[in-house]
Amino acid sequence: MLTVRLLPEDELAGVADPERCVEPAVPRRAEGAITVRALRMTPADLVRLRIETDLALADMRTEAMHAEATWPQRLAQWHADGRTAVEANELDTALLSRVLHGLRASL
Repeated sequence: MLTVRLLPEDELAGVADPERCVEPAVPRRAEGAITVRALRMTPADLVRLRIETDLALADMRTEAMHAEATWPQRLAQWHADGRTAVEANELDTALLSRVLHGLRASL
């Protein structure tokens, strides 16, 4: 979980851009959190980042759900197409002989 620290007024004295008063902190398992001091942002930037992140995650969820829903349909169609192709054609015995010969040679 990402946390943020709002800089106190005394730390912003003499800073070129005092509107950038938010520092993100990335939690670590061992020693608390790492504060990313090189990345200061405005509160508006933080809100924009949150909104854009939420939108991107929603798009990814939608794509994943769509892929999950269409996979069984596509698999069923491939199965039907393969079955139709097998039933429509006579077996190519020459091809099967070459495949078997190749398999035997690889053993």
